[in-house]
Amino acid sequence: MSQSTLGPAGGSRRALDATVEVLRGLAPESIRDAFDLAVFGLVVAAVVTTGYLQGALSMVVTLPAVLGGSSVVVLQAVVGCLTLSGMFGLSGIVLVGQLVSTGDDRVPRSGPTVTAVVPVHRDAEVLHRSVESLLASRYEDLRVVIVAEPDDESSIERAREYAARERVDLLVNTRYPGTKAGAINYAAEVTESEHLAVFDADERVDPRFVSAAVAKLENCDVVQGRTIPEPDGPIETVAYYESVVLGDLSQRLLTVVTDFTMAASRTVVMRRDAFEAVGGYDPEMLTEDYDFAFACYEAGLDVVEQFSYASTIDGAHTVRDWWGQRKRWMTGYAQVLHSLVRDCFSPANYRSVLSPVICAGSVLGNLFMLSLVSKAAVLVVNGATSWVLLPAATLVGSALALRAYDAHVGRLSGIGVGYLVMPAVLPLYSLAGIKATVEYLLTWEGEWYSVEKGA
Repeated sequence: MSQSTLGPAGGSRRALDATVEVLRGLAPESIRDAFDLAVFGLVVAAVVTTGYLQGALSMVVTLPAVLGGSSVVVLQAVVGCLTLSGMFGLSGIVLVGQLVSTGDDRVPRSGPTVTAVVPVHRDAEVLHRSVESLLASRYEDLRVVIVAEPDDESSIERAREYAARERVDLLVNTRYPGTKAGAINYAAEVTESEHLAVFDADERVDPRFVSAAVAKLENCDVVQGRTIPEPDGPIETVAYYESVVLGDLSQRLLTVVTDFTMAASRTVVMRRDAFEAVGGYDPEMLTEDYDFAFACYEAGLDVVEQFSYASTIDGAHTVRDWWGQRKRWMTGYAQVLHSLVRDCFSPANYRSVLSPVICAGSVLGNLFMLSLVSKAAVLVVNGATSWVLLPAATLVGSALALRAYDAHVGRLSGIGVGYLVMPAVLPLYSLAGIKATVEYLLTWEGEWYSVEKGA
């Protein structure tokens, strides 16, 4: 297509893509790691320094009439603490309310056929989790389709053992090999059921989830379930609290305000016509689920969350895996943001304009969270340490409440003390997000990190 046929919007998209490519070309491959690290260090230093300088500034705050209506002078660091506490506090109230009020007694045992797609790649040791839990589902009209990559002999061999059972089929992804998105799309093309579902190989699916999702699909297009990492070790516990606070909790206010609801590529059940309306998952995207969620949002599909029957998944087991996995996710988020910004030059509706703003919050929010560390330092230096305890207590309290809920409903055993580390997880996650964004802009060439999964 020539530039003249692209028009102003097309020219802007191409200019944006060209800018990203130029930035990536600044670092020769031989020094890419050192270049990434240097820029990452500069960005972190800039965020921390700016956060400290901003936090040290004084501002006048006028109290409401009910509090006397007087004016007080406070450090901006105090405002940052209040902002974080208010955001997570309100989100916690909304989430706990949703968790305790989403019980669904409608769990039909039969109905439209559901094809449960389980993409696998080097998942032979964990495949039993998803397949056996799906076969134990209370929903009778459920077929399991395992989609394996052609070069993954161990997973193919394990899948063949399950395919010998009733209601389980094996597909070798010879049509769109190499990505999870391609595996799901392939399964969708060769099946004809009214509903499609997608689960990760390492999921333990609640036996009532598919039934409850089918019931909800009578009035919506997509049902997204809740997944929680199993906190069976120190790193796994960090992954659990990060998931419930930065995943479940942080999205509450966003969903209420914008109606954007995550539709992922695991623990999800959808109408086939909804899947086809957005063209399935995009194999070019590193985080195909995040891209799919925005495609559903812009298409106006009705996505509903089902909290009652959560799946448990295998969490990262090492620091290296935890870091690599988060960096991969955030690289994917940056890629999705790039795509959304490019497409918003010719918006289809108001959601096409709002989508990059929402996505930018996920990518650039890491800068805000990291800056809070230096703002906390301002308060310590000025003898106002008690203000730092407010957001810390909010995070710890929210994490504790969610762990208590999961323990109460029998998903997890015990509560432990892991929730105490939650305040330290935010800046670590921020560092992973900043590093991923820097690499995406400068040197990322499509590579992705794969974690080791246990039995």
